[in-house]
Amino acid sequence: KTSTAKINEAFVLVVSSGDLLQGVFIVLVAFSDKFFNKSTCKTQFKWVTSDLCTALGVISTMGSLISLYSMTILSSFRAIATRSIKRSRESLSRKQRTILFWSIIGIYILAGLIAISPTSIYFESYFVQSLKYDGNPLFVGSLDMEQHVLIIEAYYGRLSKLEITWKSIGRLVADMFVNEKVVGTRISFYGSNGFCLFDYFVDISNPQIWASGTVLISNVVCVSIITISYTYLNLLTAHSSKVAGNNNQAVVTRNKTIQRKITILILTDVLSWVSFFIVWLIHISEAF
Repeated sequence: KTSTAKINEAFVLVVSSGDLLQGVFIVLVAFSDKFFNKSTCKTQFKWVTSDLCTALGVISTMGSLISLYSMTILSSFRAIATRSIKRSRESLSRKQRTILFWSIIGIYILAGLIAISPTSIYFESYFVQSLKYDGNPLFVGSLDMEQHVLIIEAYYGRLSKLEITWKSIGRLVADMFVNEKVVGTRISFYGSNGFCLFDYFVDISNPQIWASGTVLISNVVCVSIITISYTYLNLLTAHSSKVAGNNNQAVVTRNKTIQRKITILILTDVLSWVSFFIVWLIHISEAF
C-alpha cells in the first residue's frame, strides 16, 4: 500500500471510531429508557440530572465531532494528494507519521475538550441551566439564575455588589436555612433535554449561546470544507472517466460508482448540518 492509502485508512478508522461512539450512545439511551421511566415529572428530573445522562451527552458529542473533524482532514488531504503530481511513496516517512499521529491525537483532544467542558465546575456559570430543591416550599420547581436572584434579594435585600455565580447562590441559599441543609440539584448542559444531547438551541440571553454558536459555526465550516474537497474530487473523477471512456469501460464504471458514493456522502452532511444551522439562525433571529 502507498503512503496515501495508509493515511486514508488511518483517518477512516478515526471516522469509524466516532461513528462507534454514536452507536454506543444510541444503544445506551435505548437501554436507559428501560430503567428511567420518563412518563412523570419526577422520573424525568431524575433522568436529566443523572450522571448517566451527562456521560451519554459527552459520548454523543465526542462521537459526532470526532467523525466530523476527521472527515474534514481526510477530505482535505485527499483533495491535496489527488492534485499533487508527485508519486505517492510506498511507506510513510518519519515526518508523515509524526503529522498523522498528532493530527489524530489533536482530533480526539479537541473533541474531548468540547464535550467535557460543559460538565466542568469551572464553567458552571455558563453551562448549569438551573437548580431544583426537592420538598422545599420556597424554591418550587426548577429555578434558573434570575429566579434565584429574585428570591434571594427578597430575603437579603439588593445584591448589587455581589458577583452572582452558582457558587455564590448556593452559599446564600444555604445561609437562609439554619436548621436544615438545603442544596439544589443541578440541571446541567446535557440535562436540558430528555435525550442528553449537546444543546445548540439556547436563548440569546443565555451565556452559553457563545459556546453553542461557536461549535455549530465551526461544524458548518468543516462541512463546507468537506463539500468543496469532495466536489473537487467528484469533478476530477468525472474528468478521468471521460478521458478513459474510449479505452477502459471498467475504469468508467468504477469512477461512476465512486462519484455516486461521494455525492451521497456530501449530500447527507450538507443536509444535516446546513439545515441545522439554518434552524439555529431562525431561532436566534426570533430574539430581535
